[in-house]
Amino acid sequence: MASYSTEVFHVQAGDHAELVAAIGSAMSGADTWVNVEPVVDDSQRIEVPGIFAWFSARGPQVPVGTFVFSGPDVAASVGLDHGTGRGAGDRLTAGGVEAPTAWVLKQDHPKTGLVWELHPQGVDAEAVVRLLLEGTSLLCPIPVEGRWIATLNRPR
Repeated sequence: MASYSTEVFHVQAGDHAELVAAIGSAMSGADTWVNVEPVVDDSQRIEVPGIFAWFSARGPQVPVGTFVFSGPDVAASVGLDHGTGRGAGDRLTAGGVEAPTAWVLKQDHPKTGLVWELHPQGVDAEAVVRLLLEGTSLLCPIPVEGRWIATLNRPR
């Protein structure tokens, strides 16, 4: 079983240089990923309890954005796991959040979220960060505070 190191950091609206650097760092190795989740007032979270969440038709209430880099010869992916149900891609477009045209939408599922694949060479870290931050904010039904918690996960 592989062992991973995790670096946790905070991102502020308008100051996402550390997240851009983390995406760049993720592309320097293989089997590395970055997760991003907006900060919300935890007292407003209403998660489906226990085993009922497993049978729910929706993903998490607070969206999680993910960038995965598996290596220079494998498509990279950007995903948004959310609990907003069907048509999330249309809601993003209506809200002015769009993936670059070179990205291929592979999945728009009410429970497992949206996933785009992109060519591993020449990933635009700024575009990835923009989609992760704007997408998680737009798909979050709880007011977001303009802050995110991010993790950079890489093999040891």
